Amino acid sequence: MQTRLADGERVGRGSATAATVIGWLSGVLSAGTVLMALAHAGLSLPLLSALGPGGDRAVPPAAIAFGVLAVLAAVVAAGVFARRSWAWALGLVVHALTVFGAATPYRGPVSLVGILLSLTAVAVLLSRPGRTALLPRH
Repeated sequence: MQTRLADGERVGRGSATAATVIGWLSGVLSAGTVLMALAHAGLSLPLLSALGPGGDRAVPPAAIAFGVLAVLAAVVAAGVFARRSWAWALGLVVHALTVFGAATPYRGPVSLVGILLSLTAVAVLLSRPGRTALLPRH
């Protein structure tokens, strides 16, 4: 089964599925980092405050970093769902930096969630269906 793209190209179901997976992973990452930004801004969120920086203590640099990541991941998700070719490169950079940022310093289960989401997204982006879904064919 094939779906028609806006520019007239056809893409197979595997590529459409890959794009959907990348879009959803980026969206979930964005939503999660919004929560992390709020938790690091000093807002007391029951589960995250127990796992995070120590109750309602603000950590402004981390709040800013999580806020920027939330915006970038949302842009990736929007670009992927709109099948924009720039979303492939931006997605690769954002998810690779997320893996690095979550691993250094590693903070336990919350870091692990970000690492797993982003490693999965990187693997799908680098797969043939992921490349086919977003990169133009010449």
